[in-house]
Formats: sequence, C-alpha cells, structure tokens
Amino acid sequence: MYFFLLALVLVACVKQPAPLLSGMGKKPIYLSLDALDNIANLPPRDVESSGSIFLLDTLFFLMEQGQGIHVFSVSDPENPTALTFLQIPAISAYTINGNRLFANCWRDLVTIDISNLYAIQSIDRQEGVFDPLLFPPLFNGIFECVDETKGAVVKWEDAALENVACSTIN
Repeated sequence: MYFFLLALVLVACVKQPAPLLSGMGKKPIYLSLDALDNIANLPPRDVESSGSIFLLDTLFFLMEQGQGIHVFSVSDPENPTALTFLQIPAISAYTINGNRLFANCWRDLVTIDISNLYAIQSIDRQEGVFDPLLFPPLFNGIFECVDETKGAVVKWEDAALENVACSTIN
C-alpha cells in the first residue's frame, strides 16, 4: 500500500512538458553580436514604431525599439524638424545626462557623446550589465523562443508559427 502511494506521489510530481503551440504569433529578428558596435549617425528616417521620449531644451528624442533614436528640433513646436537618427542596435531604454546618452544595447550599457548630434561617438561599453527581454514586449500570444546563439533580438515580426514552446498566455 505504501509503495502504491509513493509511486502515485512521484508520478504526480513529474513535470509534464508544455504542449507545442501553432498559429499566428511573433518571431524574433536577430542581429549578429558583432553588429552591436555599429553605433552611428544616419539621416533622418520615418518612425516605424514610437517608443520612449526625452526632451532636452529644444531637442526631442524618440526611441525606436531595437533600432535607435530619432532626434527632432522642437524650437518651433508647431513645425518639428527631423535632425538625425542615432543608430543604436538592440536598444531598449536610454537616458541623457548633459552631453552623454546612456543606452542599453542588448546586454551592454553604452555611453555615447552627443555634444555634436551629427558626429556622435561611443565612448564606453560596459558588457553584461542587463538581461535582455526574451519575449515580445506588450504582446499576449505565442512566439518563437529566442535562440541567443543567433545574436541579439532587434525586433519582432508577425509570423505563422508551428510547434513553438513559448507563450505569454497563461
């Protein structure tokens, strides 16, 4: 009798693998880890998806998740002018203090001199400071699990998925 109860308890404690899911969801888009150093000025471009903002005097900074920061002049608030795009691969948050922009770039904290917005310079990189998001932000559904051997996730795209194990659904 005790053997039967012990066997029942052991079987009940074995974690069953989660069922694989299929359907519409999100798929990560990767960038090689070597490309994370490609911090640069680019010409202004269209905003694909807006993120966090920062106002510094008459400069308006608008982050685009995973891509970089759009910079606008708002000296004439009725007619903002796009100045430049600061390419910062795999960015997910930033702040500014004086002429320094601090951004998380996948797992790293980068410090960028923005005293000349048209010639920014990366001046420091502290590696392994952050744990990156391994799921699509503000999303509820199934998604392809992140494979960090493929690089850093810079964005997520809609995709028809088959047999995925990751989900934000409870």
